[in-house]
Amino acid sequence: MTLAEHRIGQPNPLIYHLGAAVGGYQAGLTVQAKADAPDFPWHPDIDRSLIPDPQEMDPLNTYSEILDRLGAMSRGIRLWQEHPYRRAMPTPPVIWQDGSTRLLDYGAEMPDAPPVVVIPSLVNRPYILDLGPETSLVRFLASKGLRPFLLEWGEPGHAETGFDLQSYCQHRAMPAIEKVRALGGRPPALLGYCMGGTLATAIAASGRTEISSLVTLGAPWDLGGSRGVAKVLRAFWHAKPGAGLDHTLDTMGNTFGAIPVAFFQYLFALINPMQAAVKFRKFADLDQDSPAAFNFAAIEDWLADGIPMTPPAAKDLLVSWFVDNALATGTWRFLGAPVNPAAIRVPSLVICGVSDSITPLSVAQPLGTAIPDAVTLQPHTGHVGMIVGKSARSMVWDPIAGFLHANVHRIT
Repeated sequence: MTLAEHRIGQPNPLIYHLGAAVGGYQAGLTVQAKADAPDFPWHPDIDRSLIPDPQEMDPLNTYSEILDRLGAMSRGIRLWQEHPYRRAMPTPPVIWQDGSTRLLDYGAEMPDAPPVVVIPSLVNRPYILDLGPETSLVRFLASKGLRPFLLEWGEPGHAETGFDLQSYCQHRAMPAIEKVRALGGRPPALLGYCMGGTLATAIAASGRTEISSLVTLGAPWDLGGSRGVAKVLRAFWHAKPGAGLDHTLDTMGNTFGAIPVAFFQYLFALINPMQAAVKFRKFADLDQDSPAAFNFAAIEDWLADGIPMTPPAAKDLLVSWFVDNALATGTWRFLGAPVNPAAIRVPSLVICGVSDSITPLSVAQPLGTAIPDAVTLQPHTGHVGMIVGKSARSMVWDPIAGFLHANVHRIT
């Protein structure tokens, strides 16, 4: 079967995922002989009554199980690479463009509907918000009588050389918001996903742009607890103190022109090194013609299809936000002043996934506390699950639509 070109060699970084699986299973085999020690660090979620007597456990059986699991992981990766899924969603009209950034109108047939500007992350493609016919948040909002506009950052080109996060907000997001306001004759709502939610918060707090309301989904804010990506970066920072991370980003930028996608994929992989082994084993057991298999392929395609980042923007994200915790400490500046969520005066909804490992609850929830009178919603979903999971529609999409309609006439 012909492989999809963008799947060859994936998931990235493939050598890391394979090495992490081999290393993780080998570590299990190594410590098996000590499994009967009173202080053995069993995971608290493991039912100890189901564990055989360690003295009766045969290392050869464990080794055989490891080989079976590695084989299933490899088979799952191959099945994904060969899977017939192709995303085939129609592209909505582009109503504005500057440099590599475009604004897509998902409600052109409803010109009088309340407008919503949707701001995604800078390191992933925005189509996770429009993944498929049954997994499209933006098309769902349009079906509920709203007019969503999706900001598509695009890969940084010549026009974005030297852009930091403030530049992206000031020269791309804010003009796009103003375009929507002028087009509809009313202030739009802002809806931001992942770091797009944090950028939307900065724009709302600045008071420079009229908006009707603010919604954030899985937006990082207080990164002082060393969870998720922040934990990984702090470990790197302490291993190479001083300008180690800055120097690494500068070197990659000078070498490649931008911070490569593989670098960010590596950081996310470090959060849970065994995740790829587990999920591809499970995928190998699926009926490859089932909706679950097609949904898995769709999400994995998106995860593998990242966007490089300019070095200044990467430094803002990785050093200022994640290492220095500049957001929660009030030291990250936007348009000449510290970003202060307490200055936000529009109705706000902050959504934090209880099972989110990318932006853990402890990282996202403080934003809801920092914004006056914000409503905080904590669905039992993960970071991607809150957008395309089985429960996304009932636990996240419906509350967003209701909130936006309830506050359509409010402005800053």
